[in-house]
Amino acid sequence: MNESKKVTIWTKGFTCAFIANIMLCFAQNTVSPLISKYAAFLGAGTVAVGVISGLYFGVSFAVRPVSGPAITKLNKKLIMILTYTLGVVTNAAYAFCGNIPLFVAARVLHGIEFAFIGSLGLTVASDSLPKEKLASGIGFYGIGGAIAMIIGPAMGIVIRDWGDAVWGAGAGYRLVFAVAAAFMLIGLIPCFIIPIQKQSKETINSLGAWYKNIIAKESLVTALIICCISVSGVLFNTYMLPYAEEKGIGNISLFFTVYALVLLFSRPFSGRLADKLGMPKVFYPACVLFIISFIIVALGNTLWAMLAGAVFAALGYGSLSPAIQATCIRTVLPAKRGVASNTNYFGIDLGFFLGPVIGGFIIKYIGYSAMYLITGIAPILMAMVIFAMTWTGLKKRLY
Repeated sequence: MNESKKVTIWTKGFTCAFIANIMLCFAQNTVSPLISKYAAFLGAGTVAVGVISGLYFGVSFAVRPVSGPAITKLNKKLIMILTYTLGVVTNAAYAFCGNIPLFVAARVLHGIEFAFIGSLGLTVASDSLPKEKLASGIGFYGIGGAIAMIIGPAMGIVIRDWGDAVWGAGAGYRLVFAVAAAFMLIGLIPCFIIPIQKQSKETINSLGAWYKNIIAKESLVTALIICCISVSGVLFNTYMLPYAEEKGIGNISLFFTVYALVLLFSRPFSGRLADKLGMPKVFYPACVLFIISFIIVALGNTLWAMLAGAVFAALGYGSLSPAIQATCIRTVLPAKRGVASNTNYFGIDLGFFLGPVIGGFIIKYIGYSAMYLITGIAPILMAMVIFAMTWTGLKKRLY
């Protein structure tokens, strides 16, 4: 019985981080599929929509030289409280902006929030997990995102349509952002009660100067791999709604529901497989599944084709993400997990910034289908090449 307690992932710290993350994911998934549509509603052109959609991640990437050292060396509980508070403010700002300049300002604030909130949550969660359950725990941690994706996008679209019908065009968007602010406010509650062990002065001093805690060089390879995967992964959230409208496909919110339902089961299962079988036996099959999803979506013309693409996308991305994140965390000693997590999110931010920007240019000149084939598949192939070239050396450095 004591042994069972030692290996459980459901510690108080992990549970609080899990709940806070669910609220964060609800806030993000409720609004993220609508960002490109809202930018277009405010008057942005096709290329500008891509740039504005990716700006959030570009700002986050630029702020990480500050957020990484702060997460590593300062009070994580206080930073969580401040960051979730900023999330409330940011979504309220979205609700009240009525033109592109104000929308861009809110997007910048959101990017600053994301620079802290993602890597901080992953660090706190991983610190609360036993080593032998790391990939499994991170897989379960991602369930929050899957649950939110089942409900969030469809809920956001319904709220927008209802708000527009009752109060006029544009009111629905403001209502969606107000709901997202409420989710962030609820997420503040576990932030106040989460138990985080304070680091000793000796441990903090051993980490060195702040600039040594921006990037963990040991984690650069995994960050580059997750960057490639993220370039592809962000395309569904960013462009699926306008793509479906162009093809005349209705009820496309079901894409996100199916994606999330499959993700709900694939993430923890793939985490266990990565713990038991090793990274390569999960990585390569998952990449193939992810590639298939883009082929189906690019060539499909019906809702059923899009839903089939959602299944393959969730199996692919849902298996890749926790396995890569766990490997990234394992490249460093526990005291440096915040730096490794920050390095991981450097890759995610860069990928999520480049995906919509590159995708926007390809859509303008070639179209949506070509965008999904080119911007979706090429980065995954690149990730497979990088992994094949580096895994043998990387495996020897894992803790």
